[in-house]
Amino acid sequence: MPTYPFLLYKGYELHPLVFSRTFHRFDRHSRYAEGYDIAVRICRPASIASAPSSRVFRLNQPHTFSDFGAARRAARQQGKDIVDGKVSGASVVDL
Repeated sequence: MPTYPFLLYKGYELHPLVFSRTFHRFDRHSRYAEGYDIAVRICRPASIASAPSSRVFRLNQPHTFSDFGAARRAARQQGKDIVDGKVSGASVVDL
């Protein structure tokens, strides 16, 4: 998977993580037809925090993203929503 530049958003680095959905069935269809799942890694830049730490948040959804680019954009937006406090149960205040 290619490495893309991270996004710096409100003092946090957002690293979108896109990966193929786990293949559970064996009914002769392509394993890549299942699409992509996403997660986002959020951390403070090393220059700001003396002891950098990070947290990974996975977006649990019933459907996959069929396009890699759309999945990457959704992961970035999910990271922004977490930093903004719009996602319940996901906080980066202690990073």
